[in-house]
Amino acid sequence: MNKRFLPRREFLLAALALPGGLWALSRLEEKFPSYRYVMEEFDIDPSYIRDPWFSEFILRNEARYRRFYENSTRRGKAYIPLFRDLLNSGGLSHLFVYLSMTESGFKSTAKSGKKAAGLWQFMAATARRFNLRVDKNRDERYDPVASTKAAMEYLQTLYRIFGKWYLVMMAYNCGEGRLQKAIKRAGTDDFATLMDEKAAYIPKETRNYLRKIILLSMMGEKIKRSPKKEDIKIRDIILPESEVLVNIYGGMTLRKLAKLLRMNVGRLRKLNPQLSAEGIDEELGLTQVFVPADRLGYYQAFYTPPTLEEIFRKKHYQKLIAHIVRKGDTLRSIARAYHVTPLDLIIANQLKELKPKENSVLMVPVTREEYERRIRH
Repeated sequence: MNKRFLPRREFLLAALALPGGLWALSRLEEKFPSYRYVMEEFDIDPSYIRDPWFSEFILRNEARYRRFYENSTRRGKAYIPLFRDLLNSGGLSHLFVYLSMTESGFKSTAKSGKKAAGLWQFMAATARRFNLRVDKNRDERYDPVASTKAAMEYLQTLYRIFGKWYLVMMAYNCGEGRLQKAIKRAGTDDFATLMDEKAAYIPKETRNYLRKIILLSMMGEKIKRSPKKEDIKIRDIILPESEVLVNIYGGMTLRKLAKLLRMNVGRLRKLNPQLSAEGIDEELGLTQVFVPADRLGYYQAFYTPPTLEEIFRKKHYQKLIAHIVRKGDTLRSIARAYHVTPLDLIIANQLKELKPKENSVLMVPVTREEYERRIRH
């Protein structure tokens, strides 16, 4: 630590702690009128706005994080509305969009030195734990929709363990085991106690991680409503929908899709880093792809999903077999059992969801040879 910084820090803390320093505290309350809402959403006592360490954190970092917020929202303008909708639909506060912002700055290709990746910075093991595909052909940590759904499931899992949203964010950063040890050592899960600088029950990185999320949340909620010119300018940048999500069936190359959309394939790749260079494999069945909003008309006019008739003709299928979905069945496992692809099942059954429901019936297109083999057995 820089020794020259200590006297200034002590001076700031003393100034904020004394009655004469109340101007700074009340100024923060006026500057971030949404502070009470933000903290209550995260299960934090709103009086934390007057915590000397938090106040000092804001005074030192506000300008830097304002720039970070602006740069992040420019990069994430295609993700922010999507993430908010997904979070709200899953019963989570839309403020968790600022957790993703803190993690990745909305850099779709973000990767940490510890090999966490994507917009929500999942480690490979955690990603697989929440059913994200991470292999040489596909890394769904970079998929904005799949990774957000996995992050939501992870956040809800952590909430079932810890019961408070600020503990969820702490565990997301430092790990479940480390947080449990910290709570045991502190003898409480009280926010102020765990955030105490001197006791250091949780890592300094985690303490500042929480402060950063809270500050960005207060900043973002203020900018959403502020009449100031600089805030209106940021809103104008964020609000236009420059990219939209569309459904694309497997078997489509990015080059062919770009040609269909009358756009540069490099731009399409940049918008969809989660996809392989070759495109959308049939094994994926159906996936969502970001396309520029000004290309949506081309998608609607020229993109035609494959039909059952086409796959029958292309793959020499001649029969349909009824399959009753059992517990543990997936589209991939069912397709493998019948020597077809997940895409074939999606087309044959006009599926809109990729998780088949237990005891439902799926029609499976098969060749005559496969049909006769099953009849014999």
